[in-house]
This record gives sequence, C-alpha cells and structure tokens, in this order.
Amino acid sequence: MNASRKFNHLLVRHNYESMGANGELNGMTMRRRPQRFFILIFPIVLAIGIILIPVVPDYGRHDLAARAVEMTWRWFGGHLVTAVAFGLSLFSVSVIHQNLQKLSPHTFLLLAIGAGLYAAGLGADGIGPIAVQSAGASPALFFDGSGWWVIGVFIAATFFFGAGLISLVVTLNQNEILPRTSGIIALISAIIFMAAPAIQSGYALYGEAAAALGVFIPIALAIE
Repeated sequence: MNASRKFNHLLVRHNYESMGANGELNGMTMRRRPQRFFILIFPIVLAIGIILIPVVPDYGRHDLAARAVEMTWRWFGGHLVTAVAFGLSLFSVSVIHQNLQKLSPHTFLLLAIGAGLYAAGLGADGIGPIAVQSAGASPALFFDGSGWWVIGVFIAATFFFGAGLISLVVTLNQNEILPRTSGIIALISAIIFMAAPAIQSGYALYGEAAAALGVFIPIALAIE
C-alpha cells in the first residue's frame, strides 16, 4: 500500500511539473506573438501607406505629380500613414532592444533623426500641393517651387535612416542573433532601402516597402 501511495504521489508530482513546464512554454509562445507583431508593425504600416500614395512614374514630370495630387484623399492619406509608419519604426526598434539588449545608442540616434526627417518631408510633400490646389492653383506650382527644399530633406532622411538600419542589422549579425542566411537577407534589404530612392520614380517606394519587410521579418522570427 505504501509503495502504491508513493507511486501515485510521484505520478501526480510528475504531471504537475509537466503542466507547469508546458504552461511556461505556452506563456513564452504567447508573449512572443505580440512582440513579433510590434516589430513588424513598422514595415506593415509603411507598406500600407506607400500603396495608398498614387504612383508618380517620373518625378521629373511635375504634370504627372499634379495629376496624382488630384486623387486628394489617397495622396494625403498615403503620406500621413507613411509618416506615422516612420514614427512607429522607433517603437519597433525599441521592442527589438528590449528583447535583445544589444543595440547601441548611435543606432537609435540615426534612426530617430531619419524618422524625423522622413516625417517632415512627407508632411510637406503630402500637404503642400493639396494646399496649393485648394487655393485654386495647379499643384505643379508646389513641385516647381519646392525643388531641393523637399528633395534635400528626403535625401538626408534616407541617409540617416538607412545608416541606422544597416547599423541595426550589423549589430545583430555581430552578436549572432540572426542566422547566417537571414542576416545576409536583412543586410542586403537595408542597403536596398538606402539605395532605392535614387531611382526617380514612385515605383522605387515599393522597393523601400519590400526592403523594410526584408529587414524586420528575419529579426521578428529571431526573437525567442
């Protein structure tokens, strides 16, 4: 009888410990899911914003840009959502740092400056031509007059934010956070994100959206 009670006691204890281990494992899995979503929220919202913006095939053709502005709500909404996406990028990167504790302050600094400049450029480019159109003039006047004011902001934004992405990926690769193949994909994507705006066409924005996904999806999947 004593042996039987002892066996039952051990069996119950084993089942309890198994349930506890499984519960902890399930809890870790549940915690990973929202964290991965938080990391991916930047490239997802960025892609939505870019898809909303009417495509201008050739940035040198201001008449084509003016025609795109005529789709007022898509033009305004796309620029607004894209600007919000760059704000969310800092949230996504903070979640990465919270999980991995590997990122240096200069990575955050580069990304913060880039995100701020992107938001400024997107605000000007999104609202300026609509304001000109509302005043009864052609939106082309805005593009004719803005010149390097807006273009310069976007160039600076691309430099700082792209450098921040490269720094982020290099840091994770150096600490062996990303598997080799994923690390290469993320690094190439970060470089593409930085280089894509050199193409003077709205289609380059789709390259930026794809590149952002190429950077952040491997990182999200690496979170344990």
